[in-house]
Amino acid sequence: MKLYNTFKGLIFEVASNKAIVDAITKRQVCVINYQGDEPGGNGLRTIEPVCLGYSIAGNPVLRAWDLEGASHRAYLGKKPLPSWRMFRVDKIIMIRPTGETFNEPKPNYNPNGDKSMTKIIVNAKFD
Repeated sequence: MKLYNTFKGLIFEVASNKAIVDAITKRQVCVINYQGDEPGGNGLRTIEPVCLGYSIAGNPVLRAWDLEGASHRAYLGKKPLPSWRMFRVDKIIMIRPTGETFNEPKPNYNPNGDKSMTKIIVNAKFD
């Protein structure tokens, strides 16, 4: 039991399409472990995921409002956080909802999808 309690906080959900779709449709704030560009891009990030689809190059991608954490562009001073980011799904090592939800779209949210995507799988809906 002691071992279970020790590791209970480390349990996470693999970044499957289902986990990402659930996070988007439930508008869950999530922590992801992202293997992004160096310097500064590898590590944990807190995000509000809003759109899952395919990039022009054919990669599954996630558009999210990046609240805080490791960010290559922020590290270089090119685009500070929080801001919109595109994440390649194959570089998301894990996704874990924080228990918080978001109910308002961030500035420049596109309710019709994402212009950087050729195909949309799911897009967040706001009241």
